[in-house]
Amino acid sequence: MDFKKLIRTHLKDFEAYVPGEQPTEGGWVKLNTNENPYPPNPEILTDLKNAADDRLKLYPDPFARVLREKFLNLYLKDFDTVDHIDNIFVGNGTDDVLEVLFKLFIEPGDDVIFFDPSYGMYITLTELYGGNCVEIPLGENFSFPERNFEIKGKLLIINSPNNPTGQSFDNDSIQSACESFPGVVIVDETYADFSDTSVLPLLKQVDNLVVTRSFSKSFSLASLRLGLAIADKNLISLMNRVKLPYNVNYMAQVAGISCIEHKEEVFENNKNILSERKRLKEQLNKYDEISVLPSDSNFILVKFENESCAKLMFEKLKERRILIRYFSKPSLAQFVRISVGTEKQNDKFLSEFDKILDKNL
Repeated sequence: MDFKKLIRTHLKDFEAYVPGEQPTEGGWVKLNTNENPYPPNPEILTDLKNAADDRLKLYPDPFARVLREKFLNLYLKDFDTVDHIDNIFVGNGTDDVLEVLFKLFIEPGDDVIFFDPSYGMYITLTELYGGNCVEIPLGENFSFPERNFEIKGKLLIINSPNNPTGQSFDNDSIQSACESFPGVVIVDETYADFSDTSVLPLLKQVDNLVVTRSFSKSFSLASLRLGLAIADKNLISLMNRVKLPYNVNYMAQVAGISCIEHKEEVFENNKNILSERKRLKEQLNKYDEISVLPSDSNFILVKFENESCAKLMFEKLKERRILIRYFSKPSLAQFVRISVGTEKQNDKFLSEFDKILDKNL
């Protein structure tokens, strides 16, 4: 049977999202997918082990009530923002949260607006739901674009801190976009725990804003897939109507609760990432041929004077079993993205980087 004759017409030429390479064997220095290089705190692992009991035969709470309560009372208390669990949605990773929003709002032909460059999944979801990708180029040095957002479209997605640039956008610019855009504005704050800024306080000022958060990066739970949306309770109610019944498994909920309960210890550990981010930037900026952009994330974006050098560095490092991320997109042809690893991983990367630069570039 030719299954392509049966699928939806707009998916016949659909290209799936290509995630960062995930080697199955050991011996790699993996700095390509922005994972946290450190394992979850021991207390979180203990809570997970203790949770593996008779509850595994039962369905999980479909609305993750305890997790939402903990997130509200122990995490959001540090922000001047919304104050009810009905403002919180829990999903199977941020990608699931985004897909629920696409499922809710996007019909074939609808415009979805996001920046270039930005997270590649926005293109994938837009094409998956038959929407039109409207990519707005970032300004000079990847700054927030200077334009009026009174344009048609149901969704405007702002990645802050931006992936892959690592830079955050200021709240005044985002608030202005929310006030002028006629649809829903999603601010993807996957990396915000590594930054000093957040748009969470804006939720008390505009009602068309959705803020997404992730447990994959700062909490080291990428494998368990856990993400949240914080928004107007009426929007959250609509999201709950269209999500799958048990979209977040029990163990992920347990891990999320434990992460929030131990967030002070987690964030203390993550200071290692911030110090290593600073060290990587300082070491790489010593080379005349490259420059490192400012970063509020757990990765850095490195610019080469010659775009062919960026791809060559990616290839030569891979030959040495070190993975970084190279993007073939025209706006990123001169860049490579490097996740911040442990001190040992970063030492290995810097050593090989220096050898490659000296020999080939």
